[in-house]
Amino acid sequence: MKSQYMRNIKLFSFPHRLVDIWNGLSDKIVTAESVHKFKEKLDKYN
Repeated sequence: MKSQYMRNIKLFSFPHRLVDIWNGLSDKIVTAESVHKFKEKLDKYN
């Protein structure tokens, strides 16, 4: 029971969710030239 619980926790942990979101972004957003451009493109994406 404990091992199944630990596997379920890993599925909903912050890093796992973050990776799924990051992988869902388009290449144009991820490869932005600067942080400012990244934020602008991310705002338009949402």
